[in-house]
Amino acid sequence: MNKLTSRLALLGLIVIGLVHLSSFAVASADAGASGGPTLEEAQVFPENGPWGSWGSIFTYEVIYTDNENNMPVAGYPKVYIDGSPENMVEEDPTDDDVTDGKVYKYDWATAKENVGPHSFYCYVETPTGENAVTGTDNGPLVEKWPVSLSCKVDKPEPATGETVVFSGYLSTTEENLAGESIILYKLLSDNEVSVSSSTTQENGYFTLLLDAPSSGIFCYRARFPGDNYYEVSESSRLYVNTLNKPLVFGVYVVILFALVGAMMFMFSRGIARAHYLKPVLLGFVLGFLLLIIGAGFIGVLAAGAIAGYLFAKEARRWTKHLRIGCMAGFLFLLVGGLIFAYFLTWSPADVGLNYSVTQMEIFGFFFSDIIFSLVNYALLVGMGAVLGGMLRKLLKPAEQRPTGSGETTSSGVEQR
Repeated sequence: MNKLTSRLALLGLIVIGLVHLSSFAVASADAGASGGPTLEEAQVFPENGPWGSWGSIFTYEVIYTDNENNMPVAGYPKVYIDGSPENMVEEDPTDDDVTDGKVYKYDWATAKENVGPHSFYCYVETPTGENAVTGTDNGPLVEKWPVSLSCKVDKPEPATGETVVFSGYLSTTEENLAGESIILYKLLSDNEVSVSSSTTQENGYFTLLLDAPSSGIFCYRARFPGDNYYEVSESSRLYVNTLNKPLVFGVYVVILFALVGAMMFMFSRGIARAHYLKPVLLGFVLGFLLLIIGAGFIGVLAAGAIAGYLFAKEARRWTKHLRIGCMAGFLFLLVGGLIFAYFLTWSPADVGLNYSVTQMEIFGFFFSDIIFSLVNYALLVGMGAVLGGMLRKLLKPAEQRPTGSGETTSSGVEQR
């Protein structure tokens, strides 16, 4: 009897415990159903951009939800940017149902002192005394404002010692920048040297003065070094040319013609002019046209191939095809050298000169260009001529004359 009573008592305790547990579960479920306020998907966009009311407007957004449709207390939710609270507003004021989520946002128009990285979180309170908060996120990165620096030179070809004025404007898309430092740099082959400086006026205008150096092509660039609020900016390259241009160009032309004439004479020895003149000239002209339309080294090879193909009718020896090709290459050297020298002397920007050079260094440029072009054109056009001669032999074997007949050498001996 005692055992039965004990077991019944234990069973009663278990039943009472289960009842309490079920009541707690129901209460918890009811609490979960009613829920409290939640804030989700806190974000800012764009993630980065320049400061200023005319720059990027950074928009913070968060979704507020309350299953009992409790609206936030007036002035909430708030976004805390670097700990400083800002009131968010409804994206859709006509939406009075927050059980399915409602978007709140805040638009931040930054100022120059806001440049740099930031962090934020969102917080909300309800009339029932409940609240919710998001985790802290990074953003946005407020960037410096990009600026534009324009500059021109009043006398690109001054006399030596004459004052040259560089002038221009420093501005953004919305304002001119006053009181900012502008520095003029002389560009050298391995570094740059500051040669003048100035400060912008109220409208962003500036002038830089310089005494023109002697005998050379001098390359400059104006630069705004930037500060805490504006990015670095620099002008395009500017040139001051004090070369004795007729002297420099004239000396180069004489040397180039003398060199090409000597090479043409040496390579044409033993070949009748009537035999080589047409292949050389026609190959050069057609190859040069191909260069103009952008064929590159293919055009140079084609020039040799045309010359060699035409000349192969007169001679079978590949060495003579090579010589004919080299002669066409010398014409490329002559015309290309004249074009390069003219533009370097009178319009250095068009040949991409990006640092200052003296008059003597210009002659060094010319002569190194001669050597480089001589080797390259002779090899490419000569190789093309050999290939062109081989092609003709393959295509027209019947026209090849028997050994012992052909052009006459300068000594009177016929040789092919």
